[in-house]
Amino acid sequence: MLFETYAELVNSFPEGCDQLFGQPITDDNSLWLSVDGDSYPSLLFKARRDDARNDIELRSVSAHFSRSCEIDSASGARSAGIYTVVRLNENDPDITRMLLRLLEEAFRERRTPYSNKDIASRILELADLFKLIGESIGDILGLWGELYILSQSSNLELAAQSWCQSKNAKYDFVTDHFALEAKTTMLSRRKHRFSLDQLRPNGDFQVYVASLLVVEISSGRTAAELMEEVYRQLSDSDLRANFFNQCIVKGGRDLYRNELKLGVFPDQSSLKIHYAAVLPVPDVAVAAPIENVRFDVDLTDLEPVSQNETMSILSFGAA
Repeated sequence: MLFETYAELVNSFPEGCDQLFGQPITDDNSLWLSVDGDSYPSLLFKARRDDARNDIELRSVSAHFSRSCEIDSASGARSAGIYTVVRLNENDPDITRMLLRLLEEAFRERRTPYSNKDIASRILELADLFKLIGESIGDILGLWGELYILSQSSNLELAAQSWCQSKNAKYDFVTDHFALEAKTTMLSRRKHRFSLDQLRPNGDFQVYVASLLVVEISSGRTAAELMEEVYRQLSDSDLRANFFNQCIVKGGRDLYRNELKLGVFPDQSSLKIHYAAVLPVPDVAVAAPIENVRFDVDLTDLEPVSQNETMSILSFGAA
């Protein structure tokens, strides 16, 4: 991963070095990762002098096209050439880890030479995501619960495809046949907050609620660790990239620095799934001028669906 290389470069940055210090990522030296004296990382792509474009300056990242660069390496050799420099304007280790991972996913086809047009297009695609990260107040507990449900699925690929991208989505998972809303709590009772249209939607589809009780435990996993576990099991590269982006948006800037270690109870009682149509809701007349109704429901003593139905729901539509 790029972050491990970044950490090595920061730790071995030569005293008195006044230029980029880096390491080639590809055998042909067409892609480098470098740091400067302030520990800001840059990806350098081999470029042509005549491939001119306007530079991109964003809050978290900038792209300077077709520049003359000199890079010192740990071996003592110096590389010089024309490179397009994608620089992260962050040196906080946890934020840098996140942003480097996003760049790694955006430019994962390492053997393909990138034109400046390609680079500009991918940086602009990341711009909105970088903005969301910068402004995001993450929900680590909620993310942990959604990741746990993904980890329990008998078909992870289908589950990941069903995972809704926006953290403000009406439901957390939507398949061709049903929607699933995940609720996670560290309290002793399964008391969760809902909107009326979550449990009584306008549409002919089934809705389920996954209630998850978790406990803070030293042998547990952080949201970042659970994310990495699920990530490694996804075989499709595009799905992995989308999955990671969703984790970043939902977890916010603190995803990697949050140290809350959570686990479930050993008797398999932590996760219960309920059919939304039988859950109690406030009685609001159809013609009443009332909207955005939110309320708490204690699911502790309510009957969940059967174990067989739970397994069927966690297959996310797999035959």
